[in-house]
Amino acid sequence: MKVGNFMSTGVIVLNPDMTLWETAALFLDRKIDGAPVMKNGQIIGLITKTHLIRALVNKANMDRPILEVMTSSVRVLHPDDDIRDVDVLHHGRYPVMKDGQLVGFITKSDIMLALEEINAELSGQINTVINSAYNPIAAIDNRGVIRIWNKAAEKYTGLLGKDIIGAYINEVVPESELMDIVKTGRSEFGIKLHIGNIPFVTNRAPVISNGEIVGAVAILTNISELEKVTRELAYVKSLNAELDAIIDSSFDGLYITDGEGMTIRVNKAIKRITGLGEEEVINKTMRELVDNGVISRSATLMILEQKRQITTTTTTATGTTLLVSGTPVFDEQGNIFRVVNNVRDISELNMLKQKLERLEGLKKHFESQMSQMKVKLSGDLVFKSKEMENIVYQSIKIGGVDSTVLISGESGVGKEVIAEIIQRNSLRKSGPFVKLNCAAIPDNLIESELFGYENGAFTGAKKEGKPGLFEVANQGTLLLDEVGDIPPHLQVKLLRAIQEREILRVGGTKPIPIDVRIIAITNKDLESMVRSGEFREDLYYRLNVVPICVPALRDRLEDIPLLVRHFINNFNQRYNLKKSLDIDVIELLMRYSWPGNIRQLENLIERLVVTTSTEKILVSHLPAYIFTNDNGNLGDDDHPVSVNRIIPLKIAVENVEKMLLEKTFAVANSCYKAAEILGVDPSTVSRKARKYSLSIKN
Repeated sequence: MKVGNFMSTGVIVLNPDMTLWETAALFLDRKIDGAPVMKNGQIIGLITKTHLIRALVNKANMDRPILEVMTSSVRVLHPDDDIRDVDVLHHGRYPVMKDGQLVGFITKSDIMLALEEINAELSGQINTVINSAYNPIAAIDNRGVIRIWNKAAEKYTGLLGKDIIGAYINEVVPESELMDIVKTGRSEFGIKLHIGNIPFVTNRAPVISNGEIVGAVAILTNISELEKVTRELAYVKSLNAELDAIIDSSFDGLYITDGEGMTIRVNKAIKRITGLGEEEVINKTMRELVDNGVISRSATLMILEQKRQITTTTTTATGTTLLVSGTPVFDEQGNIFRVVNNVRDISELNMLKQKLERLEGLKKHFESQMSQMKVKLSGDLVFKSKEMENIVYQSIKIGGVDSTVLISGESGVGKEVIAEIIQRNSLRKSGPFVKLNCAAIPDNLIESELFGYENGAFTGAKKEGKPGLFEVANQGTLLLDEVGDIPPHLQVKLLRAIQEREILRVGGTKPIPIDVRIIAITNKDLESMVRSGEFREDLYYRLNVVPICVPALRDRLEDIPLLVRHFINNFNQRYNLKKSLDIDVIELLMRYSWPGNIRQLENLIERLVVTTSTEKILVSHLPAYIFTNDNGNLGDDDHPVSVNRIIPLKIAVENVEKMLLEKTFAVANSCYKAAEILGVDPSTVSRKARKYSLSIKN
């Protein structure tokens, strides 16, 4: 809805030298109540009948020129302006200008007529939507008078809206109980009722306007179709249960795949025969199982290739030899859509080998207990590693120049601290240091935040405009955190700002020179994003003048003891405590991979300080995830158990079990936690402890 659609085009223009009498006569003759005043093709004012009446009331000389009484501050519109954005409260008339020329005039009456037309259109659209709804909808006002009765309601009740809109609801559908909703203001959901012989479920709610209940609305759902579907579903479930019972009752294993070789169903006998449960094979392809060594060959793959019934032998990873008979099932087009395999065990299962394989994941947890710790502190960073020392040295060195810096690394490694070191040691340290997290601002706002905007740049913009962060950071440093999240359309503008050292505000036409040093931070792989087209290559090279990659905490484990001591001291001072860590706790922290890096370590230390009831924080206070590696297994994967001499296998297994329990009981204060660390059931831990006469140390 544009202004140009509603303005008057036959505009009467006044000369500033016209007298008040002449103007009054013109208004009376042309039946107008206002007109623009122009001089030399420019609008210099606006005069209305109010000005003339005020002059008469004040007994002014009506031979005076209108220049002396007109309003000189005139707001003009453009024909393409949205009429819904025009202010009708403070201004009653607007000249309409295009390319410097007066093309029309619009009054408050014109605007109100336009808004009425818009409201009528919206009302029609709403009625169309309501009448297009599949479900019956009815609404009443606070007196119980029906105001809405859509087409679906007409269909199910046989009552036409034109006949009952305006009628009292209880006289038409007394079972609706909508007046109770108006009285109580309570919403009701899933209420069953019948209209005629048709069962419905209705949701009823009050209609609230300006804090008052002005009516109620009900939306109904025909559940007769749903009940039919429910009965059919129950029948299908019964068939599935019967089929499940038949399949699971087979003594032979039944292994079923789809036409692509994907495992979709196995019966209970498969677990007994092969040792492979559903979780190990369901949704895995036979090619994947063969490639991973789970089975030596697949009858299913042979059937899919040869399209015929096949019988063959295969060997599982545990050494079990199986006889497999596979049969293809064809669809109407002659394509294989199922393969049914009958599996029989023709060898003994090597139980001891499986048991040792299950222990393989546990024996890796108890290696590498000792590590040497040295301490070095520099500025706000706590570190010891040589790599961090080089990074700090480089940061201080490049602080003396204005080169753009790109700091990369995982979240929580201290990238922002490195940026602050660069800024504090730069020539701009006395200038502003402005930080912007590019990932925290919506795409449609980040441009105005960075570059600012001019007056009227968009709806809701401040009249005086607003400077962007580039201008705020002038003569200083601008930190762009999460720079990899800058939207592609804005990367071009950022590149130009860095190259040309000038910006253009949103809605502006005049470039603004800037003198800003850029420090960019990212936890993403920008090179990969460049290759995939997600990040501009030219912008990447503009940012990556001086790259600094902050290593993850897992790559500088020697820093952990110093960081732990630093955080313990900070939190002791903050909470007036005297907590300390047991040396075994530090050893375990150094074996953890720290996906959240220093931030995760700091949060864990604070948690231990404020939640433990003793001054000494022990291993038993640590959360269970500290005892696992990235794969969810215990400890170190390289050298889990050492074998010094050959002994009977049964004795070896018992010795390993006893050592595992002894070490676990040293760090766990309950059977439950020991079971959580070892990845077994608590009853297993309790049974083994009794077997080897072990007990948990409190």
